[in-house]
Amino acid sequence: MITRILPNKILEEPKHTIKKLANNDLILKLLKCGFKKESNLVKDCGNTRVFSLQQHQITQDKRRRLKRADFCKFRFCITCNWRRDMNIQKSLLSALQEINKKNNVEFIFLTLTVKNPLIEDLKATVEYMNKSFKKMSETKAYKKAVLGHFKALEILGDNTKGAEAHPHFHILLIVDKNYFTSKNYISQKEFLQMWRDATRNQNITQVNIKKIKPKKNSNLTALQSAVFEVAKYSVKHTDLVKKSDYVFTKILNQTRNMRFFSTGGILKEMINLLKCDEDLIQFNKDVEALWIEIEEEIYRWQNGDFYLEKINVIQKKENENEIIKN
Repeated sequence: MITRILPNKILEEPKHTIKKLANNDLILKLLKCGFKKESNLVKDCGNTRVFSLQQHQITQDKRRRLKRADFCKFRFCITCNWRRDMNIQKSLLSALQEINKKNNVEFIFLTLTVKNPLIEDLKATVEYMNKSFKKMSETKAYKKAVLGHFKALEILGDNTKGAEAHPHFHILLIVDKNYFTSKNYISQKEFLQMWRDATRNQNITQVNIKKIKPKKNSNLTALQSAVFEVAKYSVKHTDLVKKSDYVFTKILNQTRNMRFFSTGGILKEMINLLKCDEDLIQFNKDVEALWIEIEEEIYRWQNGDFYLEKINVIQKKENENEIIKN
């Protein structure tokens, strides 16, 4: 392996820089509200990132992959949220595509909400909503109609006022292909009553349900659009940092150990199956084995960007790797 020093070269993947810079407001807000430890974690998140430049043995194509980095994993870190969302989207899309191959299914989008609670009641309200959804999903009508689901929790809305929260579920439902013409079809009015009964609150005025369709002026399929929509950030960064110090502090404390995503039915089964599918795992290993690392690039964060510190050029040797320092 040969080590080369190439100063002043900037990382040519702007998303890494954009997400890193987006954390600045959060870092200051955390520090202001007394979360010094969390502020330092986010500040140091992924400051050193090692990328692997790889070449395909057959096609000679090249690609760059993140090899390692020390990410903070703080719930509201923009970088970690971005990475977490990408992983969820990838896993969810793979499972749904596999389900779509093996079953004749449709996908619908359901949104469930309750009256906005005060921010200090957020945790208790979410627990109550989770219990209510479990109760609704165990009804005969739901079991007959719904084959599986992905449920995502969002706790703020676009116009959530003052010291209130707006917890609501975005749910991707998997139903049979003939669902809309079958006797198992559940209308919007019926879903509303089911949610009222489950929450024991007849004052709830609406639930939103719609069939998933491709977005206009987009190259994404309907399924891809649905996955990206339902697996988006549980808390919008701009909404969070604009909150008062009191509300901001309450949100951080109220959401500790809170689950924001869950699966059920055939979707949960498929995700677990894909994790354990030895043939698929071996296939992925075989595919990855065709990519050979030719360079290791080490970038460090400084002065508002990721600068290349050094490149380790991988040399093929029969028995050993040689490190030459310039």
